[in-house]
Amino acid sequence: MKSQCLRSIKKFSFLHRMVDIWNGLCDEIVTAESVHKFKEKLDKYRSYN
Repeated sequence: MKSQCLRSIKKFSFLHRMVDIWNGLCDEIVTAESVHKFKEKLDKYRSYN
C-alpha cells in the first residue's frame, strides 16, 4: 500500500513511483525463482506491454 506523501520531494522519489509498477506485475514475474528468471520474464512482459 502506498502512503500519502506530505512533501513533493518524496512524491517523485524512485521508491514511491515504483510501487504502482511493482503491484501491477503479474505473480509469475514477482515470484520468479531467481534474478535471472525475473529479468527474463520482465523483459518478455515489457515487450508485450
